[in-house]
Amino acid sequence: MPISKANWWTNPPSSVKSGVTLISVASAVIGSWVLWHFWHSEAFASVFFCAIIFSAWFGGFRQGLLGVTTSALAFDYFFLSPTHSFYLDSSELPRLIIFVVSALIMGFLTASQRSTTESLRWTRDDLSVNVQELERTNEELRAENSERKLTQIALRRSQAYLAEAQRLSYTGSFGWRVATGEIIWSEESFRIFQYDRTTKPTVELILQRVHPEDASLVKQTVERASQDGKDFDHEYRLVMPDRSVKYVHVVAHAISDESESIEFVGAVMDITERKQADALLAGEKRFLEMVARGDSLAQILDSLCLLVEEQASDVLASILLLDSNGKQLWHGGAPSLPKTYTDAINGIVIGPSEGSCGTAAHRGKQVIVSDIASDPLWVNYRELALAHSLRACWSTPFLSAEGKVIGTFAMYYREPRSPGPRDHEIIAQITHLAGVAVQRKLAEDALRQSQAYLAEAQRLSRTGSWASIPARGEITYLSEECYRLLGFDPHDGRPRYETFFQRVHMDDQAKVREAVETAGREKTEFELDYRIVHPGGEIRDLHVVGHPVLSPSGDLIEFVGTVIEITERKRAEEALRQAQAELAHVSRVTTMGELTASLAHEVNQPIAAAVTNANACLRWLTRDHPNLEEARAAAMRIVKDGTRAAEIISRIRLVFKKSAPERELVDVNNVIREMIVLLRGEATKHHISFRTELAADLSNLMGDRVQLQQVVMNLIVNSIDAMKDVDGKREVAIKSQRAENEHIMVSVSDTGMGLPPQQEDQIFNAFFTTKPHGTGMGLRICRSIVESHGGRLWAADNNPRGASFSFTIPFKAEAHE
Repeated sequence: MPISKANWWTNPPSSVKSGVTLISVASAVIGSWVLWHFWHSEAFASVFFCAIIFSAWFGGFRQGLLGVTTSALAFDYFFLSPTHSFYLDSSELPRLIIFVVSALIMGFLTASQRSTTESLRWTRDDLSVNVQELERTNEELRAENSERKLTQIALRRSQAYLAEAQRLSYTGSFGWRVATGEIIWSEESFRIFQYDRTTKPTVELILQRVHPEDASLVKQTVERASQDGKDFDHEYRLVMPDRSVKYVHVVAHAISDESESIEFVGAVMDITERKQADALLAGEKRFLEMVARGDSLAQILDSLCLLVEEQASDVLASILLLDSNGKQLWHGGAPSLPKTYTDAINGIVIGPSEGSCGTAAHRGKQVIVSDIASDPLWVNYRELALAHSLRACWSTPFLSAEGKVIGTFAMYYREPRSPGPRDHEIIAQITHLAGVAVQRKLAEDALRQSQAYLAEAQRLSRTGSWASIPARGEITYLSEECYRLLGFDPHDGRPRYETFFQRVHMDDQAKVREAVETAGREKTEFELDYRIVHPGGEIRDLHVVGHPVLSPSGDLIEFVGTVIEITERKRAEEALRQAQAELAHVSRVTTMGELTASLAHEVNQPIAAAVTNANACLRWLTRDHPNLEEARAAAMRIVKDGTRAAEIISRIRLVFKKSAPERELVDVNNVIREMIVLLRGEATKHHISFRTELAADLSNLMGDRVQLQQVVMNLIVNSIDAMKDVDGKREVAIKSQRAENEHIMVSVSDTGMGLPPQQEDQIFNAFFTTKPHGTGMGLRICRSIVESHGGRLWAADNNPRGASFSFTIPFKAEAHE
């Protein structure tokens, strides 16, 4: 193997050492010769001593001996006489001996020093290596120590986390050596079983806590596990020192060691809250089922009280209800309280010191009385409570959705006691449920009452409500009154669309179908009147209103609406129309009576002319030579005047005619001309002239001729009356023209006194008049007639004076009911 430079220098081969020694001695010889030859110095020994020292230092004591030997020979050969010979002069022998001895001493000392130095160096190197090893070991120990500390810290943290997790999850751990009976518990296990940490756990100690009803099952489980060495999993109850009950769930896993001894490792979990929550959930489910079934409120509240008593030991629950006037509390539920006690507090008046419940209802917040015997709130009821062994009462009001107190929930105990967190949770839950039950009952009562009111209101107003889906031809809802109005029996179920349409009067079916289909297609409201035929043949008039219900996307869901019986209204309207017709006739007769003189003058004119023409005719005929042509002309004038008189009388008779309204095609211009003829005499009497502007291209309209004559006559007569006492121009302007939307407009204007100031909006009111002997019905009747023809009548002032009355009527007006 190759020798490293460090090893070669510290421990070179023997040949190298010998070579170095010989070279050193040779160098000493040369050096001594140079000193002696050039400087005549005889310091030969010193030079050789240097070579010997170097040889011994480099090669050790053996090389030192070699150096001493070769140096002695060289010293003798080159520098002792005789020179260049190994023969030694006796005189030079001491010198040689001294040289050799000195050389040996120096070589020995140098070798020893070298050996010592090497030993020290090796020792130092070994020490350095050892120190490095120690330092490395120390570092490893420090690292290991740090890791151990970190591991211990992590272990302690993990143990703390585990302990905290066990505390939070109510889960303890345990170990059980079956052979020795040794049981090891975690801190949480001690807390679950409520034993002190100094107590040594045993199976017997555990069995002391087990509920008597579960003790035999737990013993069997323990014995079976110890014999079979198999895992086990079971639940049981514990009875704590304060007599409260805990539920625990125990899970254990069996482990066998090399000696085949059995050890169990497991966990014990406190599942009391879960069990209570399950029981409360089951109770709530029963409660909701009772509410959904519509059980009585007393049954529901008793069930709530029993649910509380299942959740908490030694509790007696009570629910009191506040009456509608908010003054007294009445019994709601208390299945476990003595009846003599519940009867005694039934109807208690709420107040600031009326026990727990009366005070809680008065304050509107929870009242906790831990000891009835000493609490001042119970001063009026202390003897009653103590006589029934009641010592503590916690009462909490429950509220309506509007925040008003509607009752109280109370928990009684037979010993002084204050509520804990679990009690507050139960109270919050039960008060919520009680509030739900009571509000549901109140809402149901209110709904039933509202439905009864609505049904009665619909019956009294003869109004039914309905809902339908036209696209499916389905009627989804009919109120009781709606069934009656349509003539269907509720016991037969809701009728189909076609069945309903079969009940509609034959003349109205097309109208109803068109209205429904149009509303469904356009998703709009509809409203119309129609007749329904009942199975007995009775016909009833109905008014229906439908409103579409749309989805968020705009699709039609259904129609909802009302149907109102208007049979009586129709009859009343018919009676009203007859009365209006009677009144209109009376008004016409009255007006004609006021115009008697003028009408007589109008009739007398053609009659007088006929008499004159008759006399003339006689004269032409009684001549000696009768003039037949003149007589014929006179006779023709007689016929003309008679016809004129007959027409005037006919018009007067038509105005006086009393008959049912008849719709026919009427020429408005002719109506205007006829009324001008009748009223011309009255106008002339008061120096009033007529001016007409009648459009020639007007269409005939569908209306009652007599009623339209009455409107025109009343308006003209009013204009004449308005100008009787005015000075200046007296003129009645009558104008007819085509208006917008296929209407005809007629206006009657005058130059009279104008409309009464600040009373323009009253002139069409019944019994309002500005005439000394007027009835105040003329304009009211005129407006009714115009509106029945689908038109409108209004008035306005003229400039500079007078008034103008105008009305519009459609070409083909239909009567407005």
